Amino acid sequence: MEPPTPDQWTALLRCFILILCMAGAALMDHWQRRVPNEWWIRWGVAIGFLLLVEVILLEADVALFLGTFGLLAWCSASVIGTPSLKDMREGSRIDILVAIWYLLGIIGGGAALYLHAPNALWSLGLATDAPMFQLTDMAAIELAESRGLLLLRLIGLAVGIGFIEIAWRARLLYGGADAKAMIVVALAIPWWIGIGPFGETTAVPPMVSVLIWSALAFLILPFVTISRNIRTGHSGPLRMIWHAERWGLDQIPGQQVWILSDIVETADGERKIRERMR
Repeated sequence: MEPPTPDQWTALLRCFILILCMAGAALMDHWQRRVPNEWWIRWGVAIGFLLLVEVILLEADVALFLGTFGLLAWCSASVIGTPSLKDMREGSRIDILVAIWYLLGIIGGGAALYLHAPNALWSLGLATDAPMFQLTDMAAIELAESRGLLLLRLIGLAVGIGFIEIAWRARLLYGGADAKAMIVVALAIPWWIGIGPFGETTAVPPMVSVLIWSALAFLILPFVTISRNIRTGHSGPLRMIWHAERWGLDQIPGQQVWILSDIVETADGERKIRERMR
């Protein structure tokens, strides 16, 4: 077994930071029922910086580096928003800087496609020839091929980030914190290569794997809730037993809960208990 290369160490460090980030976010969500933007910004900056370091270690040129920089700008929109023309005219420095950030990313992404897309297509088997074969130095050919492969990985990362944004806007991801968490995961594990044997055993993008396993875990939760209700002697109503637990009023103080039952008064003055799904 060969020791990890510097870029693999960088990828493993991002995974370690991701574990710390998600552990802290889970605790805050449990205690406060919210995770502030500042949390994602602090950890996201560290993970994004390490992603840029890995891209440099993979011998990316300026175009690929700026393209990666642009992807980070896209991700930043979830926590700092997008620049506004009105605010830029009024002299907002943060909006001007973010706009320059976007512009550099767009220029870099376009240049990377122009320079490396033909070689990337050859790597996919979609082209019979590639510009890199016009080179005479074997080391230069290998470098051109690796940059084409890096372009493909960055395109895959961009598709993943776009999918997260679409899922959030379509309410497939409920809540902004869920979308921010998925973006942090996408940046921390943009591709499997570099984190042990996983890249050799699966072609599924990391972010898609996280979504699949999260969905499977979510499907188990109703059965856990049903079993807890049955153990405490509550077997109905059926529409609520898989969704919520029945607690006594004396159990609620000091607990972080959503109360789904309340008392309403009907038109004839009778008081009834109303139970809501959310």
